[in-house]
Amino acid sequence: MKWFGHVLTAIAAMMMTAAGMDGEYGGVAVKPPGQLSAQPDDAPPGPIASDPDRVSGTEKGSLLIFPKVELRWDTQGQLIQDTFITLTNDYPGSVWVQMFFINGDPPLEGDDGERPHPGWNRVGVMIQLTPNQPTYWSALTGDGMPGPGVLPWTILDPGDPPGRPDPENPDERMLRGYIVALAVDNMSTEEIKWNHLAGNGTLINYRNGYAWEYNAYAFQMLDPDGEPGVLNLDGGEYVQAFSFLLMNFQAVDSLAFSQEGLQQVRSDTDLTLLPVTVDLRQNNDGPVTTKADFDIHNQWEAQFSGTHRCITCWDQTLLGNYDSPNHFPVEFLQTDHGSARINGEAADGECPDSVDAALLGVAARLLTHDGGNAFSAAGTNLAGMGFMSATIKYDTIEAPPPFPLGTARDQFFQFLKEISLQP
Repeated sequence: MKWFGHVLTAIAAMMMTAAGMDGEYGGVAVKPPGQLSAQPDDAPPGPIASDPDRVSGTEKGSLLIFPKVELRWDTQGQLIQDTFITLTNDYPGSVWVQMFFINGDPPLEGDDGERPHPGWNRVGVMIQLTPNQPTYWSALTGDGMPGPGVLPWTILDPGDPPGRPDPENPDERMLRGYIVALAVDNMSTEEIKWNHLAGNGTLINYRNGYAWEYNAYAFQMLDPDGEPGVLNLDGGEYVQAFSFLLMNFQAVDSLAFSQEGLQQVRSDTDLTLLPVTVDLRQNNDGPVTTKADFDIHNQWEAQFSGTHRCITCWDQTLLGNYDSPNHFPVEFLQTDHGSARINGEAADGECPDSVDAALLGVAARLLTHDGGNAFSAAGTNLAGMGFMSATIKYDTIEAPPPFPLGTARDQFFQFLKEISLQP
């Protein structure tokens, strides 16, 4: 009757998959009896239903990463695009959340009337969420509901005109990057286990009349006894990151979404990638650099290699603007649709000082209708495969030292003398 046990296990696995439980039912992990078929040796790592210890774009967690925050202005300083962040505490208890706003672009020297700009800098922001509280705010203003807002995103690069020139669009200015948010103790700011946080980012382009949204990536904490200020995403303290990302994309300049006699629709994709490992301490080791290597397949299963991009701290680029060899345009891909496996790897010859790194990312499919008469967009988190460790470091707050013995009375009377209450 051994087969009967396998049947029951398979039925339970299907029920859990339908419920989105990733191999857990009532908190008990169910492990299948074995693989039904073997994979080739060169196959990418597949999902492991019996092991939930991995980052998710659909689960709650104690650590959230919002991969893309972007403000845009025209050259006159008029707002074109804002990003709205939503953050939810799904638990009947209050929690403090330590956030880091991170500028994704490098420092830029002033030139030809353009002011200098800081780069790869970050600002710490604290927010308290009350029991079962959802909240949101505008990245532009920091305002939201209910209660007081947070610091505006422009704190990363204050000045007039706002933002910096966009290298891909000289008619626009921008300020962009990402957010790391984690549940902490409000006194020490040390990380705590609070797997009840969830969030979203919504980008609204007012000039072109479109919007799209993504989910924050969530890392659950497994063991709260780690070193304060060192978040080990290793399957011990927190769940691990992905080792590969998977992106389905419409070829650049594809017209496959058009309808003859109705509308011409041209495609491009705005891809954002970032290494998970980051050092947010004041005395830090600098940003992480990795080579994002793309293994691309078209609809006829033809494979294309060589496309890559050097990622330092964070990167956002249209697929049509990738350096050669660029296999994303339809003329090179040779089909309207394709897929790409993305790996962060060390490659000093192409990306100096690069290291192997787990990546996260979001992609926005940008559609131009009838040569620019209208625009639309749809965004999504990138899917992930495999397991890879990463580390996030930040400074916790140390308690001040106590007064030396015998000096408190003297300091008190000195204070009274200074405010003229003691002769």
